[in-house]
Amino acid sequence: MKIASLAVLASLSVVGCSATTPPDILPDFNPADPVMGLADAPYRPIIADYHHREPADPQNWRRLNDERSPAKQGAGS
Repeated sequence: MKIASLAVLASLSVVGCSATTPPDILPDFNPADPVMGLADAPYRPIIADYHHREPADPQNWRRLNDERSPAKQGAGS
């Protein structure tokens, strides 16, 4: 039993080593090759939309919701 399993493992390893490698799908990238070119990397600040905010005291949440609501007061929904 051990000899048979060792023979199977040995044959699988020999077959695995003799397999050819897959073909290259993508071309090799060479930064020195002017034909390949480089993509532009524009500057984008990471804190462009930063707004400083201070802590606030608790407020009346019903009034805040009414102020920000797209529906008019008393329109129901």
